[in-house]
Amino acid sequence: MSYTNREIYENALRLIGETGEDDLCSDYEERAPYVIASFCTQVSDVDKRIRMLEGLDAVGDFNKLYLDLDGNFPLCDKLLGCASLYLAAMLLSDNDYELADSFYDKYCDAIATLSASVGIASAAGDGNDGSTDAVSAICESIVERYFFD
Repeated sequence: MSYTNREIYENALRLIGETGEDDLCSDYEERAPYVIASFCTQVSDVDKRIRMLEGLDAVGDFNKLYLDLDGNFPLCDKLLGCASLYLAAMLLSDNDYELADSFYDKYCDAIATLSASVGIASAAGDGNDGSTDAVSAICESIVERYFFD
């Protein structure tokens, strides 16, 4: 089943307790297409791995800067929950840092679990092999981009 970016947006609104009827939501709706595109770009390797393991067609080209809310979500359905958590965190980042941070932690846990289940995250290891955790790198780059700019 194909989901729209608007469904992700509406899920994020429900997560943060918004009804979509106030002035703040017009700002959220304006920012959401950019944030969803950023999410899709950041986790494209995870999507690629899921598609390979499940025998799904490769993702088509999508705009990495802006995804229309009424357009289809370009990544596989397994990333929908992560997308909603990520969007909720980013929408709140200007207004409620503590709640945004809480949603961001939930997003990182969800993407780490999903990534580990498809073999993206490296093994925990003893630290002597020089390996890095790909999911931590994704989460750190997003935090640097949105919370410290």
